[in-house]
Amino acid sequence: MDLLPLQFTAPSVIRSTDLTRPVPSVTLTAHGSISRIKVTEAPLQKDICDDHVEVEVHYCGLNFTDHYLRLGIIRNRLFPVIMGSECSGIVTRVGKAVTDLQAGQKVLCLQMQGGLFRHVVHVQRKYCFLLPEDIGLKDAVSLGLNFVVAHFCLYEFGCLANADKVFMQSVAGGVGTALIQLAQTVDNVEVVGTASESKHEKLRSLGVKRVFRHDNYETEILQDYPEGVDIVVNTHGGSDLEQCLKILQPVGKLVLLGSNSTVTYSKYTSWGLMRPKWDIGSLSSADVVSKNYCIAGVNIGIWLDLHPEAVQRSLNEIFKLYCNAKIQPCIHAVLPFEKVAEGMTQLCRRENFGKVILEVKQKAADTPAVEDQTAVVPQPGVVEEPKEADPEVKKEDPAASAEPTVVEPHLEQAEETVAEGTTDVSAP
Repeated sequence: MDLLPLQFTAPSVIRSTDLTRPVPSVTLTAHGSISRIKVTEAPLQKDICDDHVEVEVHYCGLNFTDHYLRLGIIRNRLFPVIMGSECSGIVTRVGKAVTDLQAGQKVLCLQMQGGLFRHVVHVQRKYCFLLPEDIGLKDAVSLGLNFVVAHFCLYEFGCLANADKVFMQSVAGGVGTALIQLAQTVDNVEVVGTASESKHEKLRSLGVKRVFRHDNYETEILQDYPEGVDIVVNTHGGSDLEQCLKILQPVGKLVLLGSNSTVTYSKYTSWGLMRPKWDIGSLSSADVVSKNYCIAGVNIGIWLDLHPEAVQRSLNEIFKLYCNAKIQPCIHAVLPFEKVAEGMTQLCRRENFGKVILEVKQKAADTPAVEDQTAVVPQPGVVEEPKEADPEVKKEDPAASAEPTVVEPHLEQAEETVAEGTTDVSAP
């Protein structure tokens, strides 16, 4: 695990006592298949810690960190755990040490270690971000983590400038569609990227200059841009770093996000033997120096822990662009909270174009069921209907009365497969 950069520990389901209350929650019973994701009543402490905020959740945003947790790339030993790294809602209570938030205010919560896919959450103050009055809760969660990551890639590390050329792998996902829009707020910037062929037309309608297939893209890019591009955002890791360096011009910036497409899990491989290829075999420091490359890695979890004020500044700029109609959230689907496994299936099968969101109905008896929504693309284009999936989500009795169990990933055998067989977990 020491070799993996995403080292978060998801919060375990606690024991049910007289000091807790049951709250509908998305839990993961072990690393493995999507059937391990459950919607259940899990205990939440009635009292709130001094530095925490209690939030009534209205929307949850699905992200690849949730997918990494399921697969075991983010490794846990104690199960079951509460999933979820992003939600938005209304503050209902604050701890004694919290003086700058109050009940009734709208907040976005970002917590990379998980624990946010619940009807009610207790969150440390530093992970809560106050929303402007004119930002809705659904838009907040669709703008939130994806746009923050894209903003850091382009501005904190990429130093985006007028007329820059930007390349991103898997540009049709949530972070990619955010990056496209943010890049277009700077004059004469061109964005190119890779995506599944079925998404090329919609990406062009969103403003992408050229879209390529995932394989052998560097040759075509160098035909269009012989000198290379200014910024490369790499989401695949591994040997793809070599391709990215080939298309990066001198004094260019390479920003690393993950290792998505190098993680292919076969149904014949036991879970304990799976290892993502985060690293390249060799990287010449002479090339980096001679071509004046700037290489950076983005781990938003570290920024949230150490510099939440920087994340707040980024969000403020994003919300300002939204209010000025410079950017719009790109939403693939809004699903009922109980259909979390269907949303996760869309992510791991590359079905999404933009953000997948879960909607929480706080008073289910008084409101109709949520209709699945088709993709919302900020600019005109063909809209793709989300495909049906068998979510395998079950409601079960409160599991919290039991102590968390220890699950050793190497005991998970071939029958626990990802998405019914061999699945490439690339971002779309």
